[in-house]
Amino acid sequence: MSYFNIDLYEPVENRIQAFWKKFPDGRIITDLQRTERTDGRVEWVCRTEAFTNREDARPQATGFATEIEGSSVINRANASENCETSSIGRCLANLGFAAKGKRPSREEMEKVARANQNNRNKAPKRNLAEGDLERLLEGLSACNSLADLNAWSGKAATFAIPDEKRLELFSIFKVQRESLTHGQSAISQSKIAEVA
Repeated sequence: MSYFNIDLYEPVENRIQAFWKKFPDGRIITDLQRTERTDGRVEWVCRTEAFTNREDARPQATGFATEIEGSSVINRANASENCETSSIGRCLANLGFAAKGKRPSREEMEKVARANQNNRNKAPKRNLAEGDLERLLEGLSACNSLADLNAWSGKAATFAIPDEKRLELFSIFKVQRESLTHGQSAISQSKIAEVA
């Protein structure tokens, strides 16, 4: 159950419209950067600057946001867009375009509500039993399509896998995904043996 009323938070779009109304000669500049994390997922970081006049050399406010691809339903396909929108919302809140005491935007609070709901709906992860890692590796090597790979990923996500083994599995997963994407040969059995 959420402990906040989502209706009390305004959409970023409202902040943008209010900014242009008050500062028609202003500028909003975003700088969106993509990096690959050590776990192989893509992380987006966006910095937004708001200038109240075109001649301003320095921004009147800045805002930052970070999103990780795959960390939510929206971020599976729209992490970069979500990151930029949040960054703009933060920047404009810093410039005073937010209801008193409501610095986060509606989009940010909806993300919090979804995360809370997802956490309540998640089943606890299972510890790896003897043979589970080997079965996961066999299942990974048997994936003949991206659909198979996605199904395998969902199954692997149900296990609490130690970080070292998880990173190794993800490394093999990436190789398998590239192989399937480009029609190359599947992962080698020697690579699987290294993890097992």
